[in-house]
Amino acid sequence: EEMQDTKLKKIHTAGARRAQIPMRLLILLLTRLFLTQLKCASASVSSTRTNLPLEQFPRIVVAYQSWNQCDESVYQHVLNGANIIIWFKTDMISVSSDGVLEPVAAFTQGPNRTCVEDTIARLAIMGHDRSRVKHLISVGGWDAAHPDTSHTAAEYYDAFQTFNGATGTNTGRLYDGLDWDLEGNDVLNAPTNYFTVECLELMAELSNLLHANGYIVSMAPPESYLDVQTSEFSQSVALTYPTDVWNVYDGKPEFTLHGRNAYAYPLAKYPDAFDFVSFQMYETRSHAFYNTTVLGTSQVEYAMAYIERLLHNDGIVVDFTDSAFAFLGKQTLDLTDRVVVGLLAKHVENDVLPLTAKNLTRAIQRLEARGSKRVRGGMYWCIRDDPEGLVASVLGDFFGTKTTNDSTSIS
Repeated sequence: EEMQDTKLKKIHTAGARRAQIPMRLLILLLTRLFLTQLKCASASVSSTRTNLPLEQFPRIVVAYQSWNQCDESVYQHVLNGANIIIWFKTDMISVSSDGVLEPVAAFTQGPNRTCVEDTIARLAIMGHDRSRVKHLISVGGWDAAHPDTSHTAAEYYDAFQTFNGATGTNTGRLYDGLDWDLEGNDVLNAPTNYFTVECLELMAELSNLLHANGYIVSMAPPESYLDVQTSEFSQSVALTYPTDVWNVYDGKPEFTLHGRNAYAYPLAKYPDAFDFVSFQMYETRSHAFYNTTVLGTSQVEYAMAYIERLLHNDGIVVDFTDSAFAFLGKQTLDLTDRVVVGLLAKHVENDVLPLTAKNLTRAIQRLEARGSKRVRGGMYWCIRDDPEGLVASVLGDFFGTKTTNDSTSIS
């Protein structure tokens, strides 16, 4: 009997092992199927990471309104090619209300709401509704306060929904998104000449939250706040460009209000949360201005080299190792399909510009002729300084966003 039992056990064990073979295969097949579906889902997410689809907005011309500006001048700029209007500006503050013990997050100021609503409605009647022109509101500006960081990103998101008039699934909202334009202050020891950890974290988290809920998110760093020419990172924006010797050119003292990649942190933490980045080539005493004046480099050549460094080498490499964000180490910021080059709409510094609209388009045309990655568009500050929309016309002609038939000549 013991021999019989042993035989039966062996037969049972062998049968069980044979039964396990197809089960293992089944598990393997199911695992592969799951991973394939997960990969497809990930591809789907990455292909729709932007809330400003390339299919709808292959190229963009970004026009800033001036401080609290809202008037009829915007219509000509849209006709001439501007398809992203950034209204200026709002502040992120903490306010106390009657009967409420705890202060609450709020967005305040900005252009007259009724005027903005009427302008957007009239543009729609003209054939430029939100499917063709997007409207963002900017936070910041030179000498403006940085956000109050006593509130969370979630609290500010709710505050933006209220400020924006959004209900339910973002229906009825006035603005299509938020633009970051936080900058420094003329007073060297002003607190806004330093981007605190809390401020940068708030920028990152709110951007991610807004983007996840369908809003367009952009940033407009001065050239030094996102600087392809250095991998160094600093939260200070009260620095100098040590290699740019301006006093040889004009005898003036150094400009001491540059940054060193302060805007890199939000981009590094949530790279997919930003739909486009507008580089202010016109920052005071910028590398662009130094190269095209003091060093005598042609604007076209400088713009070509600058764009190539942004898009064709390693992108913007930033080393966070010796900062409060050391956990990020060294990061490469890939801005493919998101680079927008920022210009001034009026001449400064004795009628000399670091880069004109015409020379920017010439540079991009040469780069694209040899197969370079595309620049997404151009930006300019601001509508008030260009009443006839001449910069918009040059950019609109080149990027194919213009709807009027006239062609404008501007250097």
